[in-house]
Amino acid sequence: MSRNPSPMEHLLFHQSAVRTLDDRKLLISPAGRGLWRSSEEGGWEAFMEGIPSKVHVNRLEPVLGGPIVACTNHGLYSLSSGRWSDMRLPFVCYAYKEIGSIGFAATERGLWCRTQKGWKNIASTENPVYDLFATPHFIFLALPWGIAMYDRLTCAWEQFSLKTSIVRLAAMDGALLGIAESGEIALGDLKGGFDKIRMPGIFAFNAIRLGQSLYFCTDRGLYRAAKIRGQFSLVSVSLGCPVTDADMREGQLHMATLNEGIQTIPWN
Repeated sequence: MSRNPSPMEHLLFHQSAVRTLDDRKLLISPAGRGLWRSSEEGGWEAFMEGIPSKVHVNRLEPVLGGPIVACTNHGLYSLSSGRWSDMRLPFVCYAYKEIGSIGFAATERGLWCRTQKGWKNIASTENPVYDLFATPHFIFLALPWGIAMYDRLTCAWEQFSLKTSIVRLAAMDGALLGIAESGEIALGDLKGGFDKIRMPGIFAFNAIRLGQSLYFCTDRGLYRAAKIRGQFSLVSVSLGCPVTDADMREGQLHMATLNEGIQTIPWN
């Protein structure tokens, strides 16, 4: 006889994101099963006030000096005073960043900018944008065919066709870095091009910056990016189960995994 799994059993698998709240509680998103928060008793409690039920969270974005923003299949939601508020962008959202006081959202229908008059589409109207990365002079977009760069000084676009979907963007030693849907890493060569890197036996899901270091979430665990004799390399941090996201605070490293829930290890 089959049985329905309990809500707690759903939390053991397929975690897509983890963030540490100001009160040191953990905020997690089991794939397709909303948002949960760690409780005082050591368990988990649903944390869904103001957000649709069974929402799928693609990413939890911490905003500097502001709230956490959930990028979901129902749009964007910001966390404030213990509840979620709809940011009124009714598309699947993959990433959200703020540059100064301006918010930018990567969505299934291009890049959108939040203005005083509401949301405005500003780029890639015919393509989804999976991620964005901003510097003082440039905005980079992760697209189904590669990477696009917008020069904020000249108001001009440049395209880098990589013949694959780029799903995450980050930076390493002054170079732009992208993660392809195939798990490959595309690293800027600082000459206007990209080198594709495939680490043997490793499929990269995500790249995140924790402190001063860049970390890669992969199907074999969590790795730290490093340069060894001038060559890109990955140094193991935690081997074993596939890791999809990580967060660090006050000597604790929290990892969202695909098949072992949330894993926490001491970290100095």
